[in-house]
Amino acid sequence: MTRIIISFCFFVCLTESTTALPIDLSKNWYVTKGFVVSENPDSKKWKTLESLPLVSILPEFDWEKGKLRKVTMAKSFLLSPPDFQMVDDDAFSLHIPYISNYYQIYINGNLVSANGKLKEDTIEQSGYRRHILVRIKRNFLNVGQNQIRILLAAEEGEELNVYKLFNDFPANINLASEHLTIEDEYETYMLLFLYFFVGIYHGLFYWKRKQETYNLYYALFSVFLAVYMIFRSQGVYSFGLDPFTQTKIEYFVVFLTPVWLLLFAEVFFRGKISILSKSYLALSGVLAVTQIFVNRATSVIILRIWQVSVLVFGVMILYLIISAVRAKNKDAKRLLIGILFLLGTGTWDILGASGMLPIQNLNLLRFGFLVFVLGIAVVLANRFLRVHKQVEELNLSLEKKVEERTNELQNTLTKVQELKVQQDGDYFLTSLLLDPLSQTKVESTQVLLQSFVKQKKEFEFRGKKREIGGDIIISDTITLNGKTYLVFVNGDAMGKSIQGAGGALVLGVVFLSFIKRTQMILENQIKSPERWIKECFFELQTIFESFDGSMLVSVVLGLVEEDTGVLYYLNAEHPWTVLYRDGVASFIEEELELRKIGTKGMDGDVRIRIFPLEKGDILFIGSDGRDDLVLEESGDGNRLINEDETKFLEVVKKSNGDLNLIVENLLDVGTFSDDLTLLRLEWLGSFKRVSKDTLTNLSSDDYLYAKIKSLLELGNGEEAFQTIESLLSNESLNDDVRINLIREKSRISLLLKKFDVAVESLESIFPFFVTDNEILLQLSFAYRKSRNLKKAIEIGERLRARDPKHVRNLINLVECYRLIGNIERAKKILSRIGAIAPENLQYLKLKDSLVT
Repeated sequence: MTRIIISFCFFVCLTESTTALPIDLSKNWYVTKGFVVSENPDSKKWKTLESLPLVSILPEFDWEKGKLRKVTMAKSFLLSPPDFQMVDDDAFSLHIPYISNYYQIYINGNLVSANGKLKEDTIEQSGYRRHILVRIKRNFLNVGQNQIRILLAAEEGEELNVYKLFNDFPANINLASEHLTIEDEYETYMLLFLYFFVGIYHGLFYWKRKQETYNLYYALFSVFLAVYMIFRSQGVYSFGLDPFTQTKIEYFVVFLTPVWLLLFAEVFFRGKISILSKSYLALSGVLAVTQIFVNRATSVIILRIWQVSVLVFGVMILYLIISAVRAKNKDAKRLLIGILFLLGTGTWDILGASGMLPIQNLNLLRFGFLVFVLGIAVVLANRFLRVHKQVEELNLSLEKKVEERTNELQNTLTKVQELKVQQDGDYFLTSLLLDPLSQTKVESTQVLLQSFVKQKKEFEFRGKKREIGGDIIISDTITLNGKTYLVFVNGDAMGKSIQGAGGALVLGVVFLSFIKRTQMILENQIKSPERWIKECFFELQTIFESFDGSMLVSVVLGLVEEDTGVLYYLNAEHPWTVLYRDGVASFIEEELELRKIGTKGMDGDVRIRIFPLEKGDILFIGSDGRDDLVLEESGDGNRLINEDETKFLEVVKKSNGDLNLIVENLLDVGTFSDDLTLLRLEWLGSFKRVSKDTLTNLSSDDYLYAKIKSLLELGNGEEAFQTIESLLSNESLNDDVRINLIREKSRISLLLKKFDVAVESLESIFPFFVTDNEILLQLSFAYRKSRNLKKAIEIGERLRARDPKHVRNLINLVECYRLIGNIERAKKILSRIGAIAPENLQYLKLKDSLVT
């Protein structure tokens, strides 16, 4: 009877009561450990949770260390017939503001929502998410008593929680139409688009004006905040990301967002970034990157650390703006309001998200940033107005200023044109002076000479086009000791255009003066070619050294004996000389011996090189313009210059020694970057060359060389001498054999102290062994012993010019100068021996005799 009365009363209440919707799910929960799907709550195993969040009751449970924490929540609720009538044209909807981590939601034993995956008592995939909205089928619900049950799980150290509300939307069961406002995020998307557009706008500003770096930081701040709002909206779940991955990206973005605002303020107000701001950037960067590689529990700890650092950030940015306000910065005053509102809303959101405020996160930061953007817009608008006002003021007097400036420019242009005419006149006069010096007209049947000159500087004066530069080629003929020599020099003076031309002018005048003195004064024509080159070099060095290093010249200076084709030359830091022989191009030098003419302190020995030319040999001597070719040139003016000197050898070989083809092929390699001069010298004559080994290769049966050798070994020098004399009386002897026998005769004559015979023999064969320094030494020694000291010194100095470190020759010269009484000269050469061979016994003996 009692049960019937109670049922009747309950039915009356249901039929007459108003609707129970919305059903509040934030209070009166039963909570127990583990997953319990079917067991009804009781007071023994279950604990009562008066109000969410779930985390408030968790300390009452004992959790096994290292184990997965599992919780079951259960709550009963009533639905009346009017509630069901209300959803005839609608539907029941469940809203849970936030669940962390793995979860399953049951209504009357029916699974209505779940997220995450468990595997062997571990969470394989996270399941936490915001605003869980579930439409509940009517057949899952009962009129009267119903039950909702939530199963949750979280790893140790991770958050295990069900929120009471989020963005001020509580946990409840209501009509689906009433829950539509939760997913209505039009305002969020509009603001998101606005922030992103502002970021791109300022990014374009920075792209156009790289010096305004504050635009870059402001653009990064706007874009990062827009991305952050995407991850705080419901739309982010449409990407299908793993919840933990989604959180990592969200944290990475939000950790760096305040940094860009701080850097913007630093650069905008101070123009530089302080160490403190750089430290905050480093801290935020480390936290943002670190949280990507840690688990959920550690990620939450890093989040708390960052939330504390944001408070420090707020203090720093406020200090910056207040300092700018105190410095009477108008823009700072206008930004202060926006910054205060931004910091206020941001602080509210952070404290709300951390649970430190009773009101949960309302996502007010989006509106705070809107106010801040409006503040920036006011600042930029005022700056634009200031600039516009300045432009208007300038426009008032613009016409007058333009007229004044035009007159100034016209006067300046007139002066520049006058100076240009004067400069071109100077260039023209200098080029006229250089023309008669740069002569290469040599008439010779033995030597063919060709030249190419291309100066880099081109100009026009009074309708005449000319070139001017520091490269020069000079050639002429002189007579030395009755022999005709072709003399040449190829020089490259330091400097461009007029400076280089000045050096070339001095070189040409001095060199031609030396040539003319040789041609006109007989005394100058009795010099050896080695001595002539050496004296010419020192005269040039003396003149250029007086410029105190401001004018240097690289040269190749030489003589070619027309009849024999012997080349005498020196190279003073000029590109190496090229020999083209039998289709092969090669350098005839291997090392640098002399610095440029005019170099201070160049008191070392000058070495004259000897090179015998063969018929058809071609020499190429040129300035460094042949190597300094521009291979590539970029649009910004950077040039790639050739650094391979062997490239010229390839061009010579490809051109078969033809000068015009060489120039064309050089232009195929690259463009000229410097003055270029090329001298082509081809010897057309022929002269007999005799090998030293000719005699030793002959058969002893025909020429009795074995007998001569045996006589010398036995010490019978006189008999050997007579044997050679008898052999020479044979008129049918081969020329090579005769010449080598005379050489052997001269050597034996020196042994027998027949010095006059030795002199005669050596003089007769020297033209065939012109590069043999040993013959010169023997000849000088023979002249000294025959008391012809003047000739001995001349030959000795000639050998010294070829080989300044020939110790035996230097000792011979000391003896010669001592015998003629020139003790000072003898001591000078003796000191040179001491520097080269201080342990030489003859040097020590001469040193003692000269000192005493």
